[in-house]
Amino acid sequence: MNQLSRSFKNMIAVAPLPMAIVDTEMRYLAVSEKWISFYSLENTVVIGRSHYEVFPEIGENWKRIHTGCLAGKDQQCDEDRFERADGTVMWLKWEVRHWRNDEGQIGGLVMSSEDVSDKTRIFSNEKRFQLFMDQLPGLCWITDKHNVLKYANKCFYDTFQLTSDVIGKSSDEIFGREIAGHFQENNEIVLNSGQGKDFQQTVRDAHGHPQVFKTHKFPFKVADEEMVGAIAFNITKSKLLEEELYQSETQFKLAFEHSLIGMALITPDGKLKRVNKSLCQMLGYTEAEMKGLTIQGMTHPDDLEKSVMTLDDLGNRKIDKIKFEKRYMHKNGKTIWVVIAATMLYDGSGQPLYYVSQIEDITKRKEIENDLVLSEKKYRTIFENVQDVFYQTDQNGLVTEISPSIEKYSGYPRKAIIGQPVANFYFYVQDRERITEALRTRGFVIDFEVRLKTSDNQLRYASVNAHLIIENGVMIATEGSMRDVTIRKFHENALQALNTELTASNEQKNNLLSIIGHDLRNPISGSLQLLDYTLADFESSTPDEVRSSLSLMKQELSNANNLLEDLLAWAKSQFNAVSFNPVKIADLAGLVEKCMQTVQPMALKKRIKVVRQMPDGADLTADKGMLETVIRNLLTNAVKFTNTGGEVVISVAKNEVETLFSVQDNGKGIPKQKIGELFNKHTNYTTYGTAGEKGTGLGLNLCHDFVLKHGGRLWVESKEDVGSTFFFTIPATLTMAQPA
Repeated sequence: MNQLSRSFKNMIAVAPLPMAIVDTEMRYLAVSEKWISFYSLENTVVIGRSHYEVFPEIGENWKRIHTGCLAGKDQQCDEDRFERADGTVMWLKWEVRHWRNDEGQIGGLVMSSEDVSDKTRIFSNEKRFQLFMDQLPGLCWITDKHNVLKYANKCFYDTFQLTSDVIGKSSDEIFGREIAGHFQENNEIVLNSGQGKDFQQTVRDAHGHPQVFKTHKFPFKVADEEMVGAIAFNITKSKLLEEELYQSETQFKLAFEHSLIGMALITPDGKLKRVNKSLCQMLGYTEAEMKGLTIQGMTHPDDLEKSVMTLDDLGNRKIDKIKFEKRYMHKNGKTIWVVIAATMLYDGSGQPLYYVSQIEDITKRKEIENDLVLSEKKYRTIFENVQDVFYQTDQNGLVTEISPSIEKYSGYPRKAIIGQPVANFYFYVQDRERITEALRTRGFVIDFEVRLKTSDNQLRYASVNAHLIIENGVMIATEGSMRDVTIRKFHENALQALNTELTASNEQKNNLLSIIGHDLRNPISGSLQLLDYTLADFESSTPDEVRSSLSLMKQELSNANNLLEDLLAWAKSQFNAVSFNPVKIADLAGLVEKCMQTVQPMALKKRIKVVRQMPDGADLTADKGMLETVIRNLLTNAVKFTNTGGEVVISVAKNEVETLFSVQDNGKGIPKQKIGELFNKHTNYTTYGTAGEKGTGLGLNLCHDFVLKHGGRLWVESKEDVGSTFFFTIPATLTMAQPA
């Protein structure tokens, strides 16, 4: 590695920008103080270390940039989004260039960056302001105190058929002296008062038609220069509508006041804007009293909700007109039935203005109708139980009578049931046999549950109360009532399902607490004890003894960390919190190699060789994170249960249907009687590795869940003292998210 001179390193150190120089292995040769502070590396040794070691989270895109630059392809970016470790977002201008040594060969990279967040933010704010103003459906412009146009939005240009060339010109040049004179007069009023003012002005459009604008002008300063901002809206249509309404008011008033039926104009919120004499006489109020009331206050409480919903539909244009019956309350407290024909009057902008209502008193007609309904209701109440169905059968089991309410529950018309065998309406013949036997032995049944069928062959649960009718010692008939309890039955079933789900959830919780309380607490407690011992004897301990204690603590905490990662992944899987996002994985070999690297330290410690066997260019579609978790867990288990000096082989084979993965070791194998427990969620089977490594029992369950999410299979073949091979498959067809 070429070394940089001390003076050059000193120059880099005081560079005004974050800057770093690395060699071809991406190891730091020199960095500026700005680089250290910019990336918060004050307490980190960087010289001599790899850039990827200092920033382990660096993405593959940056690695590709570095590789290309080492090949002679320099790159830079003026604006790049960068999210810091604390979650804040900034914009960077960065540059990566190669440097050459004395022999003319590429010796490494020079990396520099600059925070350009403020410039980017200002440009973004100006762009958002311009987009907002151009979408505003009104005219916006800014002039200085000399009436020179400084800014205008799109609506301003479109309305006056102008272009942006008018910016910088005076009002005289743009509109002529007459209109400009009004503009100048208004501007002087605003500037002299120091307050915003509203103005109304008429301007002719390109066709010569007068257009009325309502304008709000306000003063402000920019760098101590006085400016006038203006916002204007075209109110020509509303002015025309006012004139038309005024002309039609007289005609409407004559028809309104002399109508023989009640009439009213009602605001959308229910206030009586205008009423005629007929309506006042109908309800017993004077005109002044009526105008102090609301529709809500006059309406009978039982009709209020329906009445409000009906008028809302009219106001929201769901319907054009409506005719309905309702009740009003007379001044003396008496109920008045009316029929109302109503329509909605809208203003020029399409907003609801008034309900126009014609109201006719139908109280006498309703009294006659209510008497008829009451008579019929009394008769039907005698025959029908509001909830239950009454029935009778003869000694042969034929239906002789049944209440009309049967149609509500079963769909069968009453006439279609009478005369038919009652057995025809049972869903299961066994229910008919059970109730017949109960009636025969006891003479009655109470709350006897049977399953009946509807006219469309749907199952309904019914609770039956029935007894035998006996005359002269002979059973001549059966009578009783039935109640539909289908909903209750469904609720019972749902409650049972919830109890089952709650039991499973409690089991998962207990399993989780057990692992946290035992497996996770032990390594942490052990590490704390080692730390106490080390600190107590620190002065008298040798560096080797301290290093040994720290190594033990590191191993304990590493075990705890691995357990916690497995625990979190397992918990998410159990509670369906893991999202499934299959993507196209083009570099399958790279993914497998990455997983192999995670177990390499443990493998080197036991002198275990980890080998990869797979075809070049292999790819597949899978959830990348889940696939890495499965491979990493299987490799970890293989190394854990392989003796020192052993070998672990990961193989990949692909066909048109699926991709087959296998992880083979020549370790101690799995007892035959324990293989069935490996993928059982209720056992969490685990044991110690060949070097005393402790497992959690969660890894294989997690692998099993993740493989199932892909629609694949996971199995094992093992012999004691020979070794084990774990297999799993990923189907060729999956729903893809986005390329990886």
